[in-house]
Amino acid sequence: MKNREIDDKYFGFLFHYYRAEVYRETNWRSRMDVTSNWVIVVTGAILSFAFGEPRTPHVVIILNYCIALFFLYIEARRFRTYVMLRARTRLMEKHLLGPVFSGQRIPAVHDWGKRLAENLSYPRVPMSRIESLAWRLRRQYMFILPVIFAAWIARIYTVPDAVSTLPEAIGQAQLWFIPGGVVFSAFVSSLVVCIALAYIYVPRASLVDDLP
Repeated sequence: MKNREIDDKYFGFLFHYYRAEVYRETNWRSRMDVTSNWVIVVTGAILSFAFGEPRTPHVVIILNYCIALFFLYIEARRFRTYVMLRARTRLMEKHLLGPVFSGQRIPAVHDWGKRLAENLSYPRVPMSRIESLAWRLRRQYMFILPVIFAAWIARIYTVPDAVSTLPEAIGQAQLWFIPGGVVFSAFVSSLVVCIALAYIYVPRASLVDDLP
């Protein structure tokens, strides 16, 4: 009877701990959603301003692009923490909650418990910084960055003068003392790097188990 009470308290503690980890995971997920919402709002506001004023310089859209990359960096950092917390909850769902709902006996804590204890004692994010950037690019920012680039192209075709050829538009992409060709090449190169990182360099199959 005494052992039964110990088991009940022990597994009750595990279930309460699971709820706490789910709360933390949800909190970090909400932080990522806030970052995504902000980049969408900022992009919409800047593009509306840029095309609402006929003489607005194209540098405003370049600033928008830099802000989006900054938000990408922040969101990728938050995503790594979210992945670490999610790995903990998935570990418990697989080895604790799964047997409960399948009607099996709850297994004793062996290997999975040691893995959880090690992660709690020495937290280690199971995802690299490059992989986290690739995930956020693929899931969110590859829908935003090309839109900003297309808006910038449309802007350099019309400001300060309306032109009809790409070389003329590139000439109007000059930024202070930086030639337009250099600005155009840097913009295109950064976008190509983002596309390669999202779809080519980093494999689609994550090293993290069960990542949706």
